[in-house]
Amino acid sequence: MEEAGQDPLDDVRDVMEIPKLEITKQNLDSLNSDLEKDLQRMDEANQVLLKKIQEKEETIQSLERDITLSVRQAREREELDHRTAEKEAALRDLELETAKLFTIWGMVFQISRKFKNVGLDKEALKQMLAELKVKLQKSTESCASQEKELVKIESDYQSVYQLCEDQAHYIKKYQEILRQMEKEKEMLLLEKEVQRWRSSIQSAKTRPGADCGSDHELLIAKFRLKLKKVGKTTRPFRCKAQNNATQIVKPGSTLVETIQSNMEKTIVKKQKRIFWYRHFRYFIFVVMIFFRLLGYVLFYLQYINPDLLVDALPMVMSRETLTRLRDALFPFLTLEVEEVLPH
Repeated sequence: MEEAGQDPLDDVRDVMEIPKLEITKQNLDSLNSDLEKDLQRMDEANQVLLKKIQEKEETIQSLERDITLSVRQAREREELDHRTAEKEAALRDLELETAKLFTIWGMVFQISRKFKNVGLDKEALKQMLAELKVKLQKSTESCASQEKELVKIESDYQSVYQLCEDQAHYIKKYQEILRQMEKEKEMLLLEKEVQRWRSSIQSAKTRPGADCGSDHELLIAKFRLKLKKVGKTTRPFRCKAQNNATQIVKPGSTLVETIQSNMEKTIVKKQKRIFWYRHFRYFIFVVMIFFRLLGYVLFYLQYINPDLLVDALPMVMSRETLTRLRDALFPFLTLEVEEVLPH
């Protein structure tokens, strides 16, 4: 019943699949044969590589042997060079020692000749040695004293250097103070001049960043002035301010220049006055001291010790000068009387 129930299409399919399976078997067989061939080729290549590796290992071993031999030879050469250098140095030392011995022998021979010729005794040699020792002691003492002097000089130099630094610092401070005083004077003079022209100033500005080639700042101001009419003549004219102060303004010049010139003139006049006033005061002081000392001397000579000059001159002057002075002053100190005075 089962056989009767099978489908004929399945049989046809089985028949159709058989050649396909055979084709696949053939393909698999061809692939297997190709794989076997490839494996054989790989084995052959591996054998060739193994042979090459063995050859390279043999070459490497031979090279290592050569290197070890060369290293040994180099070490042996270095040892030989070192030994030869040591031997050469020893020979040089021997030559130097022999030369020294020859020189010493020659010096000893010369000294023995000198001693034989001169005939020095042991006592003379001892004296020479003692003198040499004394000279050495003196030289050591002089060296020690020189070292002490050098230490003193170094300390003095350091003190002088510190003093110079202090003086330089004080000088800088003094210069700064002088600059500040000069600036204050300039500001005062400018304030005085500005007070004269305060009513005529309309505006004023400063330019701190201007490149004017000075430490001061530029000042820009606007003035309003009333000037008189002048003819074509080139005579100087005057302008009056509120405080009735007159200032000559030359043609071609500005008000700032006239103010600066007037300020300079006033400063010079004040400096001259101060100079003469100080000298006059010093002169009066010196004259007063001189007259006072002269009065003290006259009072002492007249009332306390009139014979001061008589007692002091012999102590100061020699006899010859005293005799000359007496001969010169004796006619002026004697009195001549015509008539004889009564007893």
